[in-house]
Amino acid sequence: MIKLLILFIALLTVSCSKDISIDEHEPVAVDRFKVSVVDGEVSVVRHYVTDHDLEVTIGACGVNRLAQIKQLSYIHNTSQQIADTGSNGLRYVSYSDWVGPYWMVAVANGNENSGFTGGWHGCDGDLSGSPTARTASISTIIDGQPLTADISNRPCRDVHVVVENLLQAGNTKQADGHGREVLRETVDYHFHADTLSVSVSSEALEDIVIQNYYGLQSCFGGTVRMACHDTIYTFRNDGYHGPQQRVSAADCIRSDGHQVRCLLDSVGLGTQQRYNQCPTDPERQYCFTSPYDKTYFRLVGEVGLPLSKGQTVFWSGAYIFSERR
Repeated sequence: MIKLLILFIALLTVSCSKDISIDEHEPVAVDRFKVSVVDGEVSVVRHYVTDHDLEVTIGACGVNRLAQIKQLSYIHNTSQQIADTGSNGLRYVSYSDWVGPYWMVAVANGNENSGFTGGWHGCDGDLSGSPTARTASISTIIDGQPLTADISNRPCRDVHVVVENLLQAGNTKQADGHGREVLRETVDYHFHADTLSVSVSSEALEDIVIQNYYGLQSCFGGTVRMACHDTIYTFRNDGYHGPQQRVSAADCIRSDGHQVRCLLDSVGLGTQQRYNQCPTDPERQYCFTSPYDKTYFRLVGEVGLPLSKGQTVFWSGAYIFSERR
């Protein structure tokens, strides 16, 4: 009897020690988003400020119908529950690309055409004309699980939207939209915490030269604050303005108080070394504003970037949406 009592006490002690060893400060997994996916269009809602939630929609945009940031919706919501996707709210509809097009040429068998391709840019060199790119695939991954069917307002903690695009070059595009594709672009939009991270990998399908490429862009408008080391520069969005040095972050602040911070990671095309290969231009610096409410990071400048068939380059960064502080 005594032996049984001692054994019971020993087992109880072990059990208690396991409970005590649990870290009470370990973060609890909490659903941060509601996600809906319909025919390849992905809408993600999260809490934004005290009385509003933010919905970011990634869907087909422009003449190329590439999946990009299509719309931002500010939904009035004061409850603890995340608002449903598609709820009424102030909508900001994108009018141009957030992930930029390419000015590139095929080394061999090119034609007399030129100009930007991909993004929102059609064969006419702007936002019109036949397509110069297409989305080959789009997949959505919720909490590590790829979706196989459309969903509506699914709560989750983590969302990836991975888009694969195929792009023609400036000198392989055709007016009928059937130009030769020379680049495979893979874009990973990663919703986590309060951040939308973006990473882009570009693979040459044949020998090409990228002559001009911005990559990370914003069409949010407003006043722009650019961070360079320990200095902050402020520019109006009424012309081509920017500092003559590497910019790690640009805050685009609209008059209604909403803002987006564009962060460029110091990897790949975003490294200081890559920037140093771009000759400075008094009108279009490494990061610059434009008179049509866009902000650009220049990842490849006039020196050009030759890529052999199969060679890949990449960059990564983030968009952080918030109210002005």
